[in-house]
Amino acid sequence: MKKIHVTAVAILLGIAAVLALFAVTKTVSLGAGSRRAQDAVIQKRAQQLNAFEQSLRRQLTQTAAAPAATPAPRIVYHRPPPILVTTHRRHGDGENEGRDD
Repeated sequence: MKKIHVTAVAILLGIAAVLALFAVTKTVSLGAGSRRAQDAVIQKRAQQLNAFEQSLRRQLTQTAAAPAATPAPRIVYHRPPPILVTTHRRHGDGENEGRDD
């Protein structure tokens, strides 16, 4: 291989390494920034959920303290009537005993 080819390949590999390093640092900085933004959103949502939980607890204590105005309805179960299946069979009057003439 000629020296010029070796030098060209070495320069290209060096440029590729510099570009890769630049891409990695850019990616890492973007990831860190979005992580901080996500943490802020998560913190805000957690505060909203905590406030909502407190309001639900207050409503629960108010409901538990107030007596029930109407009693719960009484449930009465009525069983359905039994299903009767009637099968008619022909019975002889004793003369032919099942023969049909």
